[in-house]
Amino acid sequence: MNPSRRNFLAGAGAAGVATASKGYGAPLRNVLALKVTNPDAPALDPKVRGCEFPPNIVTVAGRRHVFMSGGMSYAYTVERDFHLLKEPNRMFETERLYAIGGFDYEMIRGVRAFNCDYDPQKFYWKKTYCGTFNVDVLPYDGREQWVFSINHCENKNERFVRPFGTFYVHNSINRNDPSGPDTSSGPTPTGYRDYQPGYFGFVSMSYAPVTAETKWGVDLQQHDMGAILWPRTPFLTTDGKTKNPLYKNPHPHPSSLVAEDPRDGKKYIYVWAIETPAREDASNMIIAARSPVEARGMPGSFLNFYRGDYTEPSLPKNMNQDIAVLATLPGGPSEAIHPTCEGRMNRFFVAQLKRSGLFLSIESYSVTEGQERYLESALRLSQDLRTWTERFVLPNSRVSSRQIHSPTPPFGLYYPKFLSADGSSHYLIDESEPFYIIATKPHALVYRELSIKIA
Repeated sequence: MNPSRRNFLAGAGAAGVATASKGYGAPLRNVLALKVTNPDAPALDPKVRGCEFPPNIVTVAGRRHVFMSGGMSYAYTVERDFHLLKEPNRMFETERLYAIGGFDYEMIRGVRAFNCDYDPQKFYWKKTYCGTFNVDVLPYDGREQWVFSINHCENKNERFVRPFGTFYVHNSINRNDPSGPDTSSGPTPTGYRDYQPGYFGFVSMSYAPVTAETKWGVDLQQHDMGAILWPRTPFLTTDGKTKNPLYKNPHPHPSSLVAEDPRDGKKYIYVWAIETPAREDASNMIIAARSPVEARGMPGSFLNFYRGDYTEPSLPKNMNQDIAVLATLPGGPSEAIHPTCEGRMNRFFVAQLKRSGLFLSIESYSVTEGQERYLESALRLSQDLRTWTERFVLPNSRVSSRQIHSPTPPFGLYYPKFLSADGSSHYLIDESEPFYIIATKPHALVYRELSIKIA
C-alpha cells in the first residue's frame, strides 16, 4: 500500500473511512464508507490454548458446539448460553469429542492404529492434516439438517518428534519426493521449518447430519466429501515428477458463508480461499467460489468467481482419476476478488451485517517495510459478494513479526473472524452494537472488540 494512503486510513482513527472502488466486479451502486468508532481497542488474551486458528461456534438443535482444531479437530458441546470470551473454562469441563483429522495426525495421536488399512491415496486431500477452518449449519429446507465444515487440508512430507521416537510421513501427491531428515516439514533447533517441495494444500468439505448417531453434528469424519476446490495451477509438472513451479501456495486457509445473492435472491454456500497469484508482483491472492444451497455442497457444484461473476467449475472435469493424474491437471479459471491485495494474505473472512444487509470482511496479511515484516488486519464492505471496497486498515492492528509469538501484548491477529456480541454466531453480526474479532497469536485465542459505523 502507498505509505501516504496507509497513514491516512490508520492515522485518521475514528474519523477514517474506506470508500468503494470499482474492483473486478460491477461498480457498487452507492459509495460505502466505514469507520471504526473504537480504534484504540486492545487485543486481549482470554487464556484459551490449543487452537491453531480460532474456534468455530455452531448453535443447532438446542445445543452449542465449539470446534477446536489444528491437524485434528475436536468439539465440546456446551449450553446454549455459553460465551467463548466470557467464560471459556466452561467448555473444558465437558467431554472432548473427536470430529475429523488428517490420517497421519490420527496415527501419531492414537486415533488410528499404525497397522490400519486406511488408504492415504484414497484420502489424499487430508493425508497429513485436516482442520475445520469454518463450521456452519445448512439451513433447514425440509430435508435433514447438516452441520458442515470447510476444511484446510495438507498432504506433505512431515517429521513428527514424539517421546517414543521420530516418525517421517510421506506426501502422496509427488511420490518421487519421499520424506527424510532433509526433505520434511517439522521442528528444528531454530524453530518449525516447512519443506515446500513436498507440501500441498486442499480445500475440502465434510458434514454430519444432526442426529444422535453423529453426536448432534459433531462426527464429521463419517461424511467426508473430499476436495471441493482445486488450484488454478496444477500441483505437479505435466510428467508428474516434480512440483509445478507455478504452484506456490499450499495454504488455502478457507472460510465460508451461507448467504442470499442480492442479484437473484437464491442462497449459496460461498467459500473464500488463498490461491497462487495471477499477478507476478503479488505474493498470493484471495479467490471465491460458491455452490447453490440445494446442491448441499457436493464436489463439482462449486463455481469460481471469474471476470466479475461465479461461472467457472472449480474442479477438473473427471475427479475419478488417480491422484497421480489429477495432480497434473489445473482447476477452473479464477481471479482475485479485489485488485488491492498488497502483502501476503493469511485469511479472508466474511459475515453479513444484520441492520444494513451489507457484507463485512476481515483479512490479515503480512507486509514488509525495509528490514521489518509486520502483520496487519483490514476491513472491507460489499453489497453483492462480487465487488469490495478498498481496504480499511484496522487501527492499532500492526504488529512486528518479532512480537507475533509474544505471551504479552501487543498481539497479532492470525486467521481472524467475527463473533457476535452474544457469542452465538460468526456469520450474522448486529452492527448497531459492539461485536468481536477473534483470532489466534497463533495456537492461543485472542480477541478484540469492534464498533463500526457505515455511511
